[in-house]
Amino acid sequence: MKKQVLIVEDNLDLADNTKDLLEADGYEVCDILDSDEKIEDVLFEKSPSVILLDIHLSGNSNGIDIAHNIREKFSIPVVFFTSSSDKETIEKVKEISPDGYIIKPFTKDTLITTLSLAISNFENKNSDRVSELIFQDKVIKGSIFIRDKGYLKKVAIQEIDWIKADGSYTHISTGKNSVYTLRNVLKDVLNKLPSVLFCKVNKAYIVNLDKIDALNSKEIIINEQVIPVGRNYYQNILSRLNQVTR
Repeated sequence: MKKQVLIVEDNLDLADNTKDLLEADGYEVCDILDSDEKIEDVLFEKSPSVILLDIHLSGNSNGIDIAHNIREKFSIPVVFFTSSSDKETIEKVKEISPDGYIIKPFTKDTLITTLSLAISNFENKNSDRVSELIFQDKVIKGSIFIRDKGYLKKVAIQEIDWIKADGSYTHISTGKNSVYTLRNVLKDVLNKLPSVLFCKVNKAYIVNLDKIDALNSKEIIINEQVIPVGRNYYQNILSRLNQVTR
């Protein structure tokens, strides 16, 4: 499957030109945004492989602040592309530890090489992170606590089958056939979970990719429960799975 790129750039001519360069090299641009207004929605729904982020955006948006927010909530490589190389900007960028930094104007080779290395290095680190989540579960890491019947109950992230939004509540189902109801909106719950393991499959449901037993373009089966797949979500789900076809 093609690697998806989210471009955040307020110069639409440059963004379109960058899109053409990426698509000519086999990438897919899932969206182009000119501010931070819809970034979280795109990241939740499309789970791109990398975000290409301008530092100086028009209005109140600031690429460095946006990157800080992304780092706190999502597991995705961030590559800055900017015309700024002054000392003050570089010092602020260091705090982010971006996965790449491209100075404008740039060549196609610089763009493709930087993104390719950012994605590859991130995926290697991410595989280590998943192992860490599994093996360190006994020392709290890799778990969340859910208030249940007067107790804070420890639930291993790996045991979560699916998560469902229900207004201001969120339901979490685990492999032990338990469903917990939380007084939290879906995004608040997801902030505590590793995005590498979870994928949005319709407007209400997010599933643990490791728990999928079977799927097609209309539904997913997890522990004999059927979960509908939204029309615009199927291709993204496939891109997140390791597939062997025959």
